[in-house]
Amino acid sequence: MRILQILLIIILVLSVDNVLAYENLNKKNYEKSKNEKAVIIYGVNWGRKWGCAGLENAQIENLTFARLSSNSGGDNEEKIVLNTPSRLFVDNISKPYAIIVSPGEYALTGFKVKIAKSVHDVSYIKWDGKDLFENGKPFGGTFKADAGEIVYIGEFGLDCAYEPIPWRYYIQKEDFDSYVAGFKERYKFISDKQVIYRLFQTNKFGQ
Repeated sequence: MRILQILLIIILVLSVDNVLAYENLNKKNYEKSKNEKAVIIYGVNWGRKWGCAGLENAQIENLTFARLSSNSGGDNEEKIVLNTPSRLFVDNISKPYAIIVSPGEYALTGFKVKIAKSVHDVSYIKWDGKDLFENGKPFGGTFKADAGEIVYIGEFGLDCAYEPIPWRYYIQKEDFDSYVAGFKERYKFISDKQVIYRLFQTNKFGQ
């Protein structure tokens, strides 16, 4: 029994990728860290997209971002790991999120997209770590949030032009004020704060 417990602890430790760099936004967490950390606002469409790139359907299951440093390469960095809340029961709409993160510049370092040619033929497109770096530089895209900032970085969904890949969409600037008003209605404790429009920058997964 003792050996089994030790093996279980080892498995749990090995399964932890890195300490996640974020907390869900709430008043207690925000007040505790508002000067040292940043808030990012974004949306993700986790739903199935039917007829995507000639397939029966496709669906994002994971997006991973890592904080860049002088030793960046996608590994051993503080990470933001976003996973679908469900593989089956998710609506085909962009779901809004707000999280507290360590300040800095983050790069897209991984994603996983489920593709189905039929109900019996399901596979995955998966890019990880070094797949999104070239000569030590990230080419998938980055976003930046400094300490004390609240930053909107865009909406993530699928692009189906050639093959299913994650794509950064965004709210038009003329609609941003009403979007922020709705956000502040939900999170009243930041009603007097500025929300910065600073999109995830990419030439690979967005325009």
